[in-house]
Amino acid sequence: MEYYQAIFIGLLQGITEWLPISSSGQVMLFLINLLKIPPEQAYSYSLLLHLGTLMALFFKFRYDLGRILLKLILFRWEEEERFLFYSTLFTGIIGLPIYKTFKIVAASFNGEAINGIIGIALILTGIVLKKAQEAPLEKLEKGLKKEKEEVTIFDAIVAGVAQGVAIIPGISRSGMTVGSLLLLGVKQEKAVRLSFLMAIPAITGALFLELPEVSSTSEPLTIPLAAVITAFVVSLLMIEAILKIAKRLDFSKFCIFFGSIALLASLLGVLA
Repeated sequence: MEYYQAIFIGLLQGITEWLPISSSGQVMLFLINLLKIPPEQAYSYSLLLHLGTLMALFFKFRYDLGRILLKLILFRWEEEERFLFYSTLFTGIIGLPIYKTFKIVAASFNGEAINGIIGIALILTGIVLKKAQEAPLEKLEKGLKKEKEEVTIFDAIVAGVAQGVAIIPGISRSGMTVGSLLLLGVKQEKAVRLSFLMAIPAITGALFLELPEVSSTSEPLTIPLAAVITAFVVSLLMIEAILKIAKRLDFSKFCIFFGSIALLASLLGVLA
């Protein structure tokens, strides 16, 4: 990979991470189809790039994280501390086996097959987003919870499971976590905030698993470092603007469109 290519994927990560369109899925499609990088290496890169967005999250929530960490250490757990503990626990329980399985799949399958997996995952993400848009909270069927002030342990478990499943490229982490919390009756502002906070331990764990993989390659470390720094800078510059744009766009169509292209490319590759 050349430096300009690393900068471009950092740019792609920095923008798509904040949208419910699966940044890892978009990055992997670019790496596999345009740069011809093997699927296993592309998967590692897509996870490594989250280091840049993680640093942006640390910067944005630095005061909140300091307060939360202090409360965790002193065992003065309140709503957010309980939520982060249980959501992180279940993210690990669900996400780690999926991560190890997908690593095996990525190493065993060719680019066309991985295109198909990502394509299907993107389409499923698009369908979930579309359904969420068609069924706003005030129009949900009778029996489902209305907006509530405080999240429960059950809410944390559901969000953690949703985040664990999102380790699959094409499944949007933000879309799954925010969507699940909204359906459970959590207010939108709180759901978005909790989604960002619960991403921090999850991304940190994934990076611990992937850093040895990247450092073992023959490629100079300055190349992935350029991608990570770009992702960090773009995240800091774009997060507020992207969140404002996100309120006016239908990302379900984006997911279904690019998922269909990836699936079609996979079928054509197999037939060829």
